[in-house]
Amino acid sequence: MKVQKKIFNGFIRTSILVYAALSLLMVHLMALSAYAAQVVHYKTYHPRTGEEVNRFYGSTEKNLSGGYHVHWVIEEGGVTTQEDYTLDEYFGTLRFRVVNADEKTDYTGERKEDLLFIRGQFKGERIGRTLEIDERPFYYNPKIGLAAFVLSGEKKGAFWGFQNKELKAYPMKAIHGGSDTISVNGKDVEAVKVYWTVDDFRSAFFRRTYWFRGADGLYLKQRTDGGKFRELVSEEGEP
Repeated sequence: MKVQKKIFNGFIRTSILVYAALSLLMVHLMALSAYAAQVVHYKTYHPRTGEEVNRFYGSTEKNLSGGYHVHWVIEEGGVTTQEDYTLDEYFGTLRFRVVNADEKTDYTGERKEDLLFIRGQFKGERIGRTLEIDERPFYYNPKIGLAAFVLSGEKKGAFWGFQNKELKAYPMKAIHGGSDTISVNGKDVEAVKVYWTVDDFRSAFFRRTYWFRGADGLYLKQRTDGGKFRELVSEEGEP
């Protein structure tokens, strides 16, 4: 009987250990799935020569709070700018950091209710600013933030944008331009056209046209001032 009891107890302990190991494995696999990154790569081309002007790399991964973490890299003229964003579940920017070693820039921003706090170094100078906004979403990078507008199906939207040359926030507006089939990296894609600009008199001097993938709101392409265009050239994984 004692032998049988020992065997039974050993079996129970082994079962518990196996169950615990499997549970840990499932948690690990779920965590990997939750943090699986989508990696995208864009290039900007000159309208007449077709030469590459700059390139963007971006990775997006979900976090356990339901929002996203984005790492964004811009390369132009031998200079690299790195940007990191923490976004809420609607792609609104909660926190960001911008680093450009060549320009002696390393600053952070954080939204707290209707205020933006900017701290750090900008072009070699120490900065500390508090910017007033309102309840509208704040998109440091509209290429990412406007995905929420596309997926909402709304015809008009309002948000706050950021001018990273002046470190100022501006009220912006977006207009749904309808569905459009466009060529992206030699392939036809069903997209949504979005016009966006400043939400005041300055709209006469600033306007952008973006195309987003209708299925998931991924930024695909844009036309810029002077006829330059930027488009997605590669994509891996899912956000």
